[in-house]
Order: sequence, then structure tokens, then C-alpha cells
Amino acid sequence: MTDPFGKEHDLVGPDPEPVGIDPQGELFFEDHMDTFMRIALYQLRNVHDAEDAVMDTVVVMHRKIERIRAADNPTSLAIKILKDSITDYCRRSVRIADHEHLVPEMPTSSTLMELGQYDQLDRAMEALEILSPLQAQCVQLHVVCELPYAEVAEIVGTTVTAAKTNAHRGRKQLMVLLTELAKEKGAS
Repeated sequence: MTDPFGKEHDLVGPDPEPVGIDPQGELFFEDHMDTFMRIALYQLRNVHDAEDAVMDTVVVMHRKIERIRAADNPTSLAIKILKDSITDYCRRSVRIADHEHLVPEMPTSSTLMELGQYDQLDRAMEALEILSPLQAQCVQLHVVCELPYAEVAEIVGTTVTAAKTNAHRGRKQLMVLLTELAKEKGAS
């Protein structure tokens, strides 16, 4: 800019245009935001935590949108970034909780009962992830996140038929694991 009297020249040049989001990247976020929220909500079990984790993920994805769009399977890469971001969010939450002094308020019994229902399912799902990660991912995406098989296949990088087969086998294996866990609980 010049001085008010017009005697000095602008040495720096004009201000650069603000960097906006790529329109294709914006469409990508709009198309997949619901999927991101479902996955985060399943992983974190809390709407507020899921929203925070997804927003952290969107910031990371915004910086890497060109790389995501150039990938062979952009949705799969975005979900990998989401899962890594959820892991980082959980680690950050634990670090913060170590320094916080929580109010000695017990959760309500209904909250504890609701969370107790997920315990066996979580343990069975963890066992399935160890036995067959692809089946576990297909079950999570189709059954829990309610995505159609076409989207599941795109995310995991298989055909629709393979996604259906893996989800079906995963559900069968999950039922076996849940039955075994129920027997263990009954025996103890």
C-alpha cells in the first residue's frame, strides 16, 4: 500500500487472496459427513465427543484434501484419517482427564445399565477384530453405521459381493463370540 500522500511505493505487493476450501473438497465433506459422524459415534459412544473428534478430523482432512482426492480410494483414506483422529482424541482426553479434578458425582443407574449392555458386544467385537479385521469392519460399517453394501465395499476396497459375504460371516462369528461370552459370564 502507499502512504496517504501517495509518495511511497508498496514494497510488499497486494495482500494475497484468502485460501478457501476447494469446492470439490467441500462436496466430499458434505457427502461423507454423516458417515464420519456414525463411525465416530459408534467408537466414542458420546455425541459431543463424536462431534469434537469429527471436527478435528475435518481440519486434518482440509489440509490434506488434495492428497485424499488423488487417492485410489478417497473414502477409505478419509475413514483411516478419521479412525486415527479418534485415537488421538481419546489419548488427548485421557491426558486432560489426568490433570482434571472431577466432581464426585456418580452417574445415574440408568446410564450404568445402558453402558453395561454394550460390554459384551464390545468384547465380542474386539475379539472379531483380532480374528478377522475385514469382517469386523464390514459388520461395523453395515450393521452399526447402517451404510449400504456399496459404500461398505468402497470403504474397505472390495466388491459389493465380498462386502456382503464378509458382513454375513462377521455377524455369524459375532453371534458365536457373544454366545461364548454369555457362557463365560454364566459360569463365573
